[in-house]
Amino acid sequence: MSKETLWSLTANNLRRFESNIAWTRRLPKGKKEHFTYRQILLAAGNFAAILRDQGIGENGRVGILAANGPEWGIAAFAAWKLGAILAPLHSGNSDEELRGQNKALKTDIVLYAGDARGLPKSFEIQCDFCAESAASELVLEQQYALDNVALHITTSGSTGNPRVVVLSHDNIISNVRGVDTMDLKVDGSDKFLSLLPLSHCMELTAGLILPLCHGSTIVLPRVLAANEILESLVDDKISILIAVPRLFRNIKQGIEKKVEAGGWPMALYLTVLRFSPLFLKHFLNKPLRKKIAPAMKVWASGGSRLDPEIAMFYRQIGFPMRQGYGLTECSPLVALQYGWDKVLDGVGKPFAGMGCDIRNPAANGSGELWVSGPNVMLGYLDDDPDNPSIIDGWFNTGDIAKWVSGRIVLTGRSKRLIVTEAGKNVYPEDLEVLLERDPAVAEAGIVEVDVRAAAVLAIEDENRVEVAREVIKSYNVRVSSHNQIVRFAVVAQLPRTPLGKIALAQLPQVFSENEVESH
Repeated sequence: MSKETLWSLTANNLRRFESNIAWTRRLPKGKKEHFTYRQILLAAGNFAAILRDQGIGENGRVGILAANGPEWGIAAFAAWKLGAILAPLHSGNSDEELRGQNKALKTDIVLYAGDARGLPKSFEIQCDFCAESAASELVLEQQYALDNVALHITTSGSTGNPRVVVLSHDNIISNVRGVDTMDLKVDGSDKFLSLLPLSHCMELTAGLILPLCHGSTIVLPRVLAANEILESLVDDKISILIAVPRLFRNIKQGIEKKVEAGGWPMALYLTVLRFSPLFLKHFLNKPLRKKIAPAMKVWASGGSRLDPEIAMFYRQIGFPMRQGYGLTECSPLVALQYGWDKVLDGVGKPFAGMGCDIRNPAANGSGELWVSGPNVMLGYLDDDPDNPSIIDGWFNTGDIAKWVSGRIVLTGRSKRLIVTEAGKNVYPEDLEVLLERDPAVAEAGIVEVDVRAAAVLAIEDENRVEVAREVIKSYNVRVSSHNQIVRFAVVAQLPRTPLGKIALAQLPQVFSENEVESH
């Protein structure tokens, strides 16, 4: 068991790096707003005192409804100082969805910044940086047990109704320590770009706690738009970027378009760069890095499977791309690739102290992925005692995986596996990756229709139906018969969960409403 809580861990580092910038908020017209570690510590102390007066204490359930930023962090640290349980709310939810999520989380109070959205028992987050008033609260030692529950957080709900995951302080801290055991050297010079919402466990652990444990700066883009993100990578000298595969695909396509526009000299440059040894790539790719991300140190992809072709592209041009794997139930990281990992389509080795087991493997070695370790959740809030989610310390991830040279290679989700009438296994994730390699396809989703794979394609072209026909035709000549697509639907964009993942549970309805008639 950890001897630290999330409050003691964070507070110690807020004191240690007191003059460092904790958050930089990008504002219109090139302006920026900065918040130091000391300011965050003082504001957390002041707000904790206010919450104490509101009756919040050990095991109180505190919701947070706010955009990423210092307000979110101040509220979280203040709640943890009092031994309260944090219950993040998705600000991207509709009002009705927010009410439902708040009810599922059973909050005692909702701390908000900007708009309470009509939620009951709400209280506005206060950012008071006064040192004198904070002093009396900050000297008070925590009075709650070290193994207290720290977090009630909902899963993404991409394949159905989200569940509430219960995580301890030790769960999350062990995950942060797991990152520290790798070949990543996070320090005070690093700048993280905050893209995923803090109501997502990945951002909470790796985009909030991790940087603030090392004196790093968290940069907040004005909007989550491609141009703003690309501008920040250069302007703010972002060194660590944690994002979903879609962003890295878009950057790759942008590079390829610039190379195409540059004619044969650029094409020759890229060819030479791709075939150069690694030690030369760092020098040869300096012009590219200068234009895209001059301070890049780590690019990490997570949330869904990264196309191996995208990973190969970045490796060939010498960009430090890694793929990770995790679940909310694991706080969330299970594995992350080391730099230039030899198993390109893997997600790396399990973190130190974690157990991973492939059970009931098929002939190709793929089976159910079970995990155990200090970062595995305490359980679900609505766990059935007769059907526990954790058995003898092991949790079934619901993913299908295999071992390759000691690395985990994901091959699909057990709930999504399609078995054809001929007994052939079809892995929807593989088909989606292949379809998305066509530049005309913004995104692809696979559903099961009549025991076969059918596709929902997001295509931005106005003549999207005819474009989709050509995409499917080209795809079918490249795959085996049981992976071919006969029926498909076309839309402008795929449905998404509040956390930005494809809402897989909605795909069957989207398919039925938008199916394209066959010729």
